[in-house]
Amino acid sequence: MKPIRLALMLVLSLAAGCDSGGGGGTAASGAPAKLSGHVVGDDGPVTQARIEARAAANAVVARAELNGYSQYALSIPAGTRYPLILTATPPTPEVPVLKAAVTGAEAREQDLSPVTTIVVDTALSLGGINDANLAKAAGAAIAQRKKSGGGSGAGATTQSFKGDPTKQYGGWH
Repeated sequence: MKPIRLALMLVLSLAAGCDSGGGGGTAASGAPAKLSGHVVGDDGPVTQARIEARAAANAVVARAELNGYSQYALSIPAGTRYPLILTATPPTPEVPVLKAAVTGAEAREQDLSPVTTIVVDTALSLGGINDANLAKAAGAAIAQRKKSGGGSGAGATTQSFKGDPTKQYGGWH
């Protein structure tokens, strides 16, 4: 993906994703939510991993297994407080854990990738998963990936963006 197009998508996601108070989304969902996506590592699709969605206090609220496919589907229970941190833990310790953040129940798709992992780790190091930290972290992740060659496996193309650019951060893989 060309840097200008990538930057435009980042600006759109940040403008729509930040609330007026700049805080994190801690509202609880009123109904069960469905969340799905793909898991992609630096070497391509990840097909063996345990997917977990964790809410406040690191409590697991949903779990799925990848068994031969890179796509996951989770059912997030009603009353779950957001944001959530998704993790994809491969069966072998040599393969890194991938992470992504989901800021609200309106999200229906969120991929996990090396870039989304950078976004989550950076936001956590800035003080936690909230809109302000995710906005800073998304910019830092793009800059870091540019320095390291840009893509994750197949290269950066318009097909490598996943997630809702108006509601989530770091949907690039």
